[in-house]
Amino acid sequence: MKWISPLLTRQKAFRTSLILAGISIACFLLPVNTKTYISGKLIVAYAPFYGISNKIDDVFEVYEINRGLHATITRQMLALTTLREQERENKRLRELLGFKETVEYDLIPAEIVALDPKRRQNAVIAEIGHDAQVSADLPVVNVDGLVGKTTSVLGDLVTVELLTSPNCRAAARDANTRVLGIVRWTGGRTLLLDNVSISDTVAVGDTVITSGLGGVFPEGLLIGTIATVSVGASPFFRSITLRPFVAFGALEELIVLKGSGG
Repeated sequence: MKWISPLLTRQKAFRTSLILAGISIACFLLPVNTKTYISGKLIVAYAPFYGISNKIDDVFEVYEINRGLHATITRQMLALTTLREQERENKRLRELLGFKETVEYDLIPAEIVALDPKRRQNAVIAEIGHDAQVSADLPVVNVDGLVGKTTSVLGDLVTVELLTSPNCRAAARDANTRVLGIVRWTGGRTLLLDNVSISDTVAVGDTVITSGLGGVFPEGLLIGTIATVSVGASPFFRSITLRPFVAFGALEELIVLKGSGG
């Protein structure tokens, strides 16, 4: 039975070849008008399939082009994102260099690595350089203004108590009227300027800076602007809220200020 199957296959192929040869000879012997008629019918019958074939080719070509364009756009978006981040970093560094020209302190960069698990809203943990010798009660700033102060150091890690901590207060003054007060935090997104007499002149929009009288923070560090002024619980003092310059919920690079001789 195994030798019958190949034989039958060869016979079928031979018969098919004979039929095709016969059709070809018959078409060759047909009159010209008949050939033209048959050719026209074949063209009409094949035309839709030809159009569909071309459309399928066009669809695949457009798909390949779109895929290439998407890849190119993705690469360009990634490159643009990188350039924007580098631009923001360069801007912060330029501002820090400008800040360095105005203070007589060594500027020690610190990068936030974690929140203090015990005081998530009030303190952060930052990493400093291996050779940076810092201690507690050093002022900490960023390019926007006063951030807080150092409280403890363990190797390369330093805990920074933020100005939004009840334990961190700063002696301050109104930069316009020179009125003195104490800045503290009691909750929310604003700070309070305490100990301002009802007779002292302050106004909404005034800038508040450190006064340098507290012993920790040097004079002239930006704190915020006065948001509201009203009569306090005591008839002898004003109730003043500040809008801080520092965005405490979006801290990145910090600078520890260390006296040049310390």
